[in-house]
Amino acid sequence: MALFSYNMGYISRKQGRPIASATAYISGSRLRDSYYGKTYYHNNRDDVMYSEILLPLNAPLAFGDRQTLVDKINESEIRSDARTARQIKMALPIELNLEEQIGLIKGYINDNFVKLGMVAVVAIHQGSLSKNSKSKDIDPVNERKDNPHAHVILTTRKVDENGFNKLKSREWDKKEYLIMWRKQWADAQNREFERKGLDVQVSHESYAARGIKRLPTKHIGLAAMAMENKGVKTERGDIHRKILAQNKKIIEKKQKMKRERDYGLTR
Repeated sequence: MALFSYNMGYISRKQGRPIASATAYISGSRLRDSYYGKTYYHNNRDDVMYSEILLPLNAPLAFGDRQTLVDKINESEIRSDARTARQIKMALPIELNLEEQIGLIKGYINDNFVKLGMVAVVAIHQGSLSKNSKSKDIDPVNERKDNPHAHVILTTRKVDENGFNKLKSREWDKKEYLIMWRKQWADAQNREFERKGLDVQVSHESYAARGIKRLPTKHIGLAAMAMENKGVKTERGDIHRKILAQNKKIIEKKQKMKRERDYGLTR
């Protein structure tokens, strides 16, 4: 069953998050952060299925190198509390194979972000929990072990042949952009489903907006997710499990009522 999951946030020095660490993590590489003077090792990951830097047409070709890119981002962001990048994590449809997932995510990123002048670091993680895997990057929210997903890091400044713009593009922070980007991601998936003749769809809208009587889940957070993946129960994880159980009862009740109507058992 196709699921829609799309979480956008920031990589910020105020939160103590180095841009090199975040980039190394999603791409499964080793990078040094010039601002913090530290090197981050994530090159032993075995679940990174694809990673690439997508550049605007007029961007310096050197920005296609991860180390050069994070160095240039650090050079352009001098504040100690700077937001160095925007980050998205989104679920990928299990109805598509890896090649199709790569084509889907690249098309979406190019059309919605790179065309605006952003540099995008894109990675696809397998997201499955296997005995041989060194990474346990699963999705405890939806209780799925087949959880292919994409991580995207986006620059907060436009880039041209001279490098990053001196001014940040503040218009990208507006709520209407987030709403548009979420909708475009749902639309991109639905077009691919239709192309393949699949009878499935996703929506960026909430359950309430679609008239579906289910309780919305809440974002579990990276720290709590890491604890859950280690087998440690967390308060946020318990809340998710409670919501999932309640939604399961709602679905089962609805299915039972439908069966009774189909067989003429209702009074």
